[in-house]
Amino acid sequence: MQKIETLELKHFRPYDSLRIDFSPNINIITGDNAQGKTSLIEAIFTLVVTKSHKTTFDTALIKEGDDFAKITAQAKNGDKKLHLQLVISKEGKKAIHNHIEYKRLSDYMGLLNVVMFAPEDLFLIKGSPSERRRFIDLALSQINRHYVYHLNQYRKLLKERNEHLKRLQKKKSDDLILLDVLSEQLWHYAKKITEKRKVFLEELITYVQPIFKALSGKNDLRIEYEPSLLDGCDKSYKNKQTVDIALGTTTVGPHRDECAFFFAGQPVRKIASQGQIRTLTLALKLALIDYFKQEKKVTPIILLDDVFSELDRHHQKNLLTLLDKKAQIFITTTELANIDVTVLDHYKVIKIKSGTIEGVDTNGSDL
Repeated sequence: MQKIETLELKHFRPYDSLRIDFSPNINIITGDNAQGKTSLIEAIFTLVVTKSHKTTFDTALIKEGDDFAKITAQAKNGDKKLHLQLVISKEGKKAIHNHIEYKRLSDYMGLLNVVMFAPEDLFLIKGSPSERRRFIDLALSQINRHYVYHLNQYRKLLKERNEHLKRLQKKKSDDLILLDVLSEQLWHYAKKITEKRKVFLEELITYVQPIFKALSGKNDLRIEYEPSLLDGCDKSYKNKQTVDIALGTTTVGPHRDECAFFFAGQPVRKIASQGQIRTLTLALKLALIDYFKQEKKVTPIILLDDVFSELDRHHQKNLLTLLDKKAQIFITTTELANIDVTVLDHYKVIKIKSGTIEGVDTNGSDL
């Protein structure tokens, strides 16, 4: 079981300085919009996976006018005590565990695990393929440190290959040998990434199907990974070489792959209602919790960012019933009245206003 006991923020989003102790059970963070509720959840997510779920620009996490942001936590993973710290600056990120800085972020990831539920998760199903690749990559990055390393190396080589393709496109180079070398190096990591993603989805579906059936009554869900390197990377890159040079970018590889969902053999994106998409998204995230518990033998920290405003009381109750009662859970909401707290045993209410803590209470007595 994983827990964050204490969180400290320095220059993170609206927070100039904050220190807060959390309940090992359920923490409900309330407050009006744009007061810092989501930023608090975002800080936990960022500390665990070293990147935000809201932005790809790390510097956006630094409070305006400051040079760095720092997230520090006292945490536990089972019986192990963890002191975690992530420092974000314009120069990059530093990840520190028990006062030792890690040279590679991939070695730091996986010390804690987190599963996030957020309104934008609906784009996981109906959005672009990049949303689904991001879901897979974030999950695998918490499970397999080698995967993080392979993904980072792939992205570096992809950037280098694209830069060379642009030079070839603009006739500033005619070095096709270098292009072949970069393609070969790219394939080395592309193959590993593709294989890991396929295995992950094959394993995840076994957890998704029973949950989806419990939520919807249907058991005809299928997930397929659709790689763009259909005939092996060497051939695929070679076959696309002329097109890649003309466009100045790499048109095949893990960065272009798709993950498709099907109901009764039909693409979910084309036939599913908004309610079905919400149910499937919920099932995927719940399945991810079970996956962590089974594959890593840990109960991850669960973050629910403004999810209950989207659900009626019946679906709220279903979600809270399906969540592991042993997990540490963080819930954000504009009003405590949005949540049916009668189904909760132990919870702590934290009220946020203008980036500061306005009040803290246990089991919902007056703040």
